[in-house]
Amino acid sequence: MTADVLVLPSPLLGPAAYGPLAAALASRGSTAVVAGLPDGVLTPAAVLSGFAEQLVSSGASLVVAHSNAGYLVPALRAAVPVDAVVLVDAALPPTAGTSTLLAPAQFGEFVAGLPQDGGLLPPWPLWWDPADVAALFPSSDWHERVTAEAPRLPPSWFTTPVEVPVGWEALPAAYLGFGGTYAEELTLARGEGWPVEVLDGHHLHLLAEPDATADAVLALARAARASSS
Repeated sequence: MTADVLVLPSPLLGPAAYGPLAAALASRGSTAVVAGLPDGVLTPAAVLSGFAEQLVSSGASLVVAHSNAGYLVPALRAAVPVDAVVLVDAALPPTAGTSTLLAPAQFGEFVAGLPQDGGLLPPWPLWWDPADVAALFPSSDWHERVTAEAPRLPPSWFTTPVEVPVGWEALPAAYLGFGGTYAEELTLARGEGWPVEVLDGHHLHLLAEPDATADAVLALARAARASSS
């Protein structure tokens, strides 16, 4: 399917959580699709390859990446050029060095302490206190759906280096934050002169408020394209 926008889901959440955002983008005149994830145990290389294939096949000129998918954007953008990228409450690799792990060191330690079954971690919503994580979802149905469809990652997801092309921060990009959770990333984006907007919300604001998120994404995409022309 051809599309104007390819939404990259966090591999911790899976595609289900991003349907409302894609629909909101579509209602504003943009053909948007949510990228799928490979079958089987996920590896960074397989996910990156799958994203690249779907970006090429869709013909999308705008990539929207959320959360952990942000780490993969520099390598993806180097493989398949696009007009602009909007990072949505997304993790970003450092601007120094040629590789990154897919978690900060402290988060990696947290993940290492999670229970495993068959060498795989629980679905992401089960990593946290049930009351805390339930508040991120607009309804119990959404909570259950995302939990049921969230991939069970191997711990190696967070310890496998991923290529970071030198100078990746110069790509036409913008950053949309939800509150201040990703403060370091917001600082990096502002320091690079990217268009930046911060909405008052939590990490899954794109699921709770897809219309407001879509408006912000499209405005930031226009600004990113204008700044690179």
